[in-house]
Amino acid sequence: MATVLASVNRKGGVGKTTTAVNLAHGLAIKLEEQGGGNVILVELDPQGDVSRALGIDPGDRCLSKVLTGHATLRESIISADRSDSGGPARPNLYVLPASDRLKRAKSNLLARNVLSSANLSLDEDSPAVPVDDLLEYYLDPLRQAFQFIILDCPPSLDMLETAVYKYADQAIVPVKVDFHGAAATVNHTNGIIEEQARGIDIKIGAIVPTFVRPREKLARQMLTSLVRRYGRKTVSLAVPGTVIVEQSPALGGLTLFESAPDSAPTKAYQALVDKVFAEAVAYEQV
Repeated sequence: MATVLASVNRKGGVGKTTTAVNLAHGLAIKLEEQGGGNVILVELDPQGDVSRALGIDPGDRCLSKVLTGHATLRESIISADRSDSGGPARPNLYVLPASDRLKRAKSNLLARNVLSSANLSLDEDSPAVPVDDLLEYYLDPLRQAFQFIILDCPPSLDMLETAVYKYADQAIVPVKVDFHGAAATVNHTNGIIEEQARGIDIKIGAIVPTFVRPREKLARQMLTSLVRRYGRKTVSLAVPGTVIVEQSPALGGLTLFESAPDSAPTKAYQALVDKVFAEAVAYEQV
């Protein structure tokens, strides 16, 4: 059974997609080294940044088609392996992409649920699945085929927020280490705790400090504050704010593990990968 991790933060520009992509690729590399296993990135952000970050063309594939019952998972998933075209080999990394169509699909899904509650139907061939159960209903088969499922979430999940928290096992929360970023993280994690109180089984797997400039006094203070509040076990190794991170997506769709394997940011994401992997293995052995 897969471990489902959601890269989430209600504040934009904190490195959610960068974290999701590098965590997923790092886990894929780790699984390959350990004897096999597959990882999939599910885009919940209509901007489609995951596909661009990996240098792949999703064509007309979109998560919206899956959630509306107009395409199967098999038809919608694309491999991130680019070795056939001279690009990087990622034999066990896959993507379920999204596009602007996801915005329209959300509106249609909401309308379908409203009509269903009034005993009406927009489309007799597609069930009116409650919005909160959408991901569990349509994406649950992924748990049988993949060891890790990474959800790349936009700042505003709106109607899908509870669906994400019901489907995911853990939240990975990137936080930009400045005053506003740290404050937003506290508010967001409080929201996750509220979801837990309502019976949704999700926990905070890791707080990932991003865009960290260790020489700045404010950055050091914010790191200390995060560790004091969430504990060293939860707060992952800080990801330095460097040109390497900013340029990586533009270098032909390469992850940090491909463009700068020995850099400090890559080592920080490797630490996150090792933490997530070790916890998943420990859970399986219980």
